[in-house]
Amino acid sequence: MENFEVHHFVATALDPLHIGTGGQRLGRVDLTVVRESVTGVPKIPGTSLSGALKFYLDLAMRCNGEKSEICASTAGNFLKNHNRSQCPVCTLFGFTTKELSAQGIAQFSDGVLLAYPVNTLTGPVWITTAPRLNSLCGIGNGVDDINDEYAPVSPTVFAKNPLGKALNFGWVLLKQSEGHSHDYLSELVSTGIEQKYAERMVIVSEWIFAQLVNSNMEVRTSVVIDPETGAASQKGLFTYEAVARGALFCLDITVNDYNSCWAGVSSVSTPMEVLRRAFPGLRSVGMGGMTSRGFGRLALEELGKKEA
Repeated sequence: MENFEVHHFVATALDPLHIGTGGQRLGRVDLTVVRESVTGVPKIPGTSLSGALKFYLDLAMRCNGEKSEICASTAGNFLKNHNRSQCPVCTLFGFTTKELSAQGIAQFSDGVLLAYPVNTLTGPVWITTAPRLNSLCGIGNGVDDINDEYAPVSPTVFAKNPLGKALNFGWVLLKQSEGHSHDYLSELVSTGIEQKYAERMVIVSEWIFAQLVNSNMEVRTSVVIDPETGAASQKGLFTYEAVARGALFCLDITVNDYNSCWAGVSSVSTPMEVLRRAFPGLRSVGMGGMTSRGFGRLALEELGKKEA
């Protein structure tokens, strides 16, 4: 379709990532992260990604002198005289005021977990599944037939495994499968996954994947400080979880300019070229909760084209 394009990205967690559910939950921790309802593994909501990129793009353009005022997309009803039809931020992300609203031409999918780092005797490995490699990267046949074993993407990396053909994933010990010989490594690298992650990937079954991910989530404990005493508040102890540093998510950003709105904004830069200027904000400041405590930095890199 004309004025319609899909870009595939991999998002790497440079810090632990906490995108919360908006309240406390009864369970192992007080503050949990957002999860997929079916698989039970963490995800990056498209709304969270869109909101963060909108803020960083508006900030970058104003810092570079390309805009003199905050846009209606962020200021809402407090800004009356903003020329929304010529604002790149409003055109990309949309806006809503009392008088007028418009949908943005950029559409964001949820970030789906591709691979998750887990500690083993041979060092960290990134666990993934055949269905995820197929649906997110277009690699392999996507058949989840590995049962209760594991298949390394690059067996030579684990040649010095002290457990022989077995490998521990946290508290779980799995045997190596002998029936998987597909060359995932070269396809992952050619797709755009960094080799340092790809060569240490391990394929497990989908049902084991969810168990291993949730068993290896990072959990921290904090305490509320009493402003009057400067000490820990009584009954102020709380725990929160985070996605581990190094987790890989896949997401799509779609530019759907069906009304040719971008022509009135820029004839030089494409929508994705402008949107990429917000990526350094995610890498340096981050998104989600606890960004002031060392959480939330995210790196976005575009992947090679996959089949629809």
